[in-house]
Amino acid sequence: MKDLKLLNTNQLKYIALVFMAMDSAFFSFPGLPSWIHLITRFVAPLFAYLTVEGFFHTRNRQKHLIRLWSAAILMQLGDWLSLFLLGETYQIRDNIFLTLAVGYSAIYFWQKAKDKENQRTVNAIIGMIIFLVGLIGIPLGPLPIILEGGIPILFLMLIFWAFYSNPKKQLLVFGVWSLISFFLFGPDLNISHYPSLSIWFDMFCYNSDALSFLFLPFLLFYNGKKGSSKPIHKWFFYIFYPAHLWILHLLAFWFQVK
Repeated sequence: MKDLKLLNTNQLKYIALVFMAMDSAFFSFPGLPSWIHLITRFVAPLFAYLTVEGFFHTRNRQKHLIRLWSAAILMQLGDWLSLFLLGETYQIRDNIFLTLAVGYSAIYFWQKAKDKENQRTVNAIIGMIIFLVGLIGIPLGPLPIILEGGIPILFLMLIFWAFYSNPKKQLLVFGVWSLISFFLFGPDLNISHYPSLSIWFDMFCYNSDALSFLFLPFLLFYNGKKGSSKPIHKWFFYIFYPAHLWILHLLAFWFQVK
């Protein structure tokens, strides 16, 4: 089994980025096959898992938290700007930075409640409030804030933080949660509700966000190592994520206008 563990954190992130770009293209250009969305369902859970890994390995959690929130705020402002520039049809709605920042903030305060004897209750309550706000979203009239990945991603981060010291229990609890979320939020499995198998399959692919367990096979290849510490590996995701979305949405808008 050890021979399979060939990929470090950086390599997993770059694999996820490729599939993330495929999924973004799927939503930017209607007509692409629906299976593209299905095979990319591991991306957000994998980033969430690696964020929790970073939480336990970073030398400065506060700086990590500030970096996530800075990226989340800038991305959200960019999303709102895209609404005014490109219109509702072509606006950018994604902001995985915000989801990761909210999840990281919750476990940041819960960890403080575990580690420090003073203000345990206060830190625990702050963490709970942040987590609940993330689940509900923030209504802002025409500019609501809804977390990308939402409930499945936040619960994934909670589970992997809470059971980090016990990998077997970690996977067991996540497996139970995956089954619950699949039946609560997953696609309709009754094919008879649809006029054809192909239409049902398209529906299954479109509604496959609850299949967060699809990232688990990648853990078989994860060796637990960070990889190169060159700055490019830290900052590439923060640059690539908004850049690729803007490029795709601008292209889609341009082709529509043309």
